[in-house]
Amino acid sequence: MIKPVLERGGKLLLISFLCCMPIDSCLAQTEKTKSENARPQKMIVRVLNGITGLPMWFEFPNVWIGSAKDAVPRLNIKGEVQFDVGRAKPNVIRLSPNWYADCRFEADVPSAGSAVEYSIREILDNGIVADNSCSSRHANPTPGVIVLYVRHRTLKEIIAL
Repeated sequence: MIKPVLERGGKLLLISFLCCMPIDSCLAQTEKTKSENARPQKMIVRVLNGITGLPMWFEFPNVWIGSAKDAVPRLNIKGEVQFDVGRAKPNVIRLSPNWYADCRFEADVPSAGSAVEYSIREILDNGIVADNSCSSRHANPTPGVIVLYVRHRTLKEIIAL
């Protein structure tokens, strides 16, 4: 008499376990999707000498990510700094050199670089290499990297500041 009761209880337990299993796997998929979306997206800003192509590791570029106020990061020995751009709104970045002349423009215009916007999505997918009017050097784009070319200011340009 006890045996049929246990079998019924065991079957009930087995059926309830099997019914909950698909729901649990759906919840796990939802959590996995949320964690992938919340994962930080890293982007590298690389600053190179427009004439020699060497890293300008002693530059402190002005960087505006989305609508945030500007950051003035210190570059590493490779002339690079890494940013988390996962939550940037709008999804753009603006760059401007601090101590050097910007090679995107023919003349040294200190505030002009802050007006040029680059798509963060395009940088993460394909990479961007800024124009280099200082020489014919031009790096190949690398996904997740934006390259900015700068040059030393002339004495005349320094006095005009």
